[in-house]
Amino acid sequence: MAVVYQASDLALGRTVAVKLMRFDAAGSAGSARHRDEVAVLAHLNHFALVTLYDAGVEVIDGSPRSFIVTEFVDGTDLRSHLLAGPMDPGEVARLGADLCEALHCMGALGITHRDIKPANVLLAPSDFPGRVVRAKLADFGIARLFDAAHRTETGAVVGTAGYLSPEQAGGLPVGPAADVYSLGLVLLECLTGKHSYPGTAVESAMARLQRQPEIPDWVGAEWRAVLTGMTAREAEDRLRPAEAAGRLRALVPSVDAPSGDASSVEVSSVGPEPAAEGVRERDSATRPLDLPTTLQRDVAPFVPTSTLHPRAAPATAPSRRPRRSRTSRRWSLVISGVLVAVLTAGAVLFVVPGADPPPEPPAYPAVDGQLGDHLEQLQESVDP
Repeated sequence: MAVVYQASDLALGRTVAVKLMRFDAAGSAGSARHRDEVAVLAHLNHFALVTLYDAGVEVIDGSPRSFIVTEFVDGTDLRSHLLAGPMDPGEVARLGADLCEALHCMGALGITHRDIKPANVLLAPSDFPGRVVRAKLADFGIARLFDAAHRTETGAVVGTAGYLSPEQAGGLPVGPAADVYSLGLVLLECLTGKHSYPGTAVESAMARLQRQPEIPDWVGAEWRAVLTGMTAREAEDRLRPAEAAGRLRALVPSVDAPSGDASSVEVSSVGPEPAAEGVRERDSATRPLDLPTTLQRDVAPFVPTSTLHPRAAPATAPSRRPRRSRTSRRWSLVISGVLVAVLTAGAVLFVVPGADPPPEPPAYPAVDGQLGDHLEQLQESVDP
């Protein structure tokens, strides 16, 4: 339906694709209708759709010819890619999910492609790790423009016989479900490397009215369920594009690594160094330490002139003391600080030559409870 030319956009300095229609979309249907159809196509925006840049009508050899200008995809198409054999199931799932999302975007605007086949799926190189190509659906606007030009004609079928939906083969009205069916056949061919309905155009079209596509068991239950749902004979029984996209996305491997092994992917981390592989429990070296409940200070060794008289310790001490209140801890720190200051002053007087003997330390009153225990511990820590 169109001839494609590689061209240069002189205004923006980019390479584009120009598609010149072989049919007269503007003459028979009217230029106004043509502009309306192009305006609808211009609202499509999805990464799996070839971007439409411009459209118009040009008089060539005295006849008006419609054209569209799209982005130029520097790559191959799926038909050529399949000549090397079946594709990896994970890559097929990614490709199918992206294209189903594109069909959902088209369906929201009432656009049906009608000619989904491997030749209309362009494959551009992908820089994403673990992904070789990214798919872009092409020629989604040509079928709509053709339909606008021949809306009053009967018997005009848009599509390729090997990928027609049953309603297309039967000459019935088509909608987004027809595209889902055709894409299901394309994905099945990607997995198996075989055409579901070979033969002449008539044989291929009639075959889908007589039998369902053969889905081998080795593809797995998940793939069988998705492909069966996409290629149901009745349009109302098929998966919606968004639903099919979700199911296909679930079949994509969770780790996109070229070798399929997460350990082969080198990861740079800016956070803490990860724990050693195989460690399941904390050992004594990595277990958090139990912090002491008392404040300990390193005091320079000195010989005190006298010692405090510790009071008798209780006969049995509990294995674990109850947690003290904040007020008790605050007074403990204050008294401990005062005591350290007094002892330090005594040490200074002791080492200064010619200084008078230090006075006898005052008799401290006995303090009950944990505070008294802490004072005793502090006194013991400075004993020679």
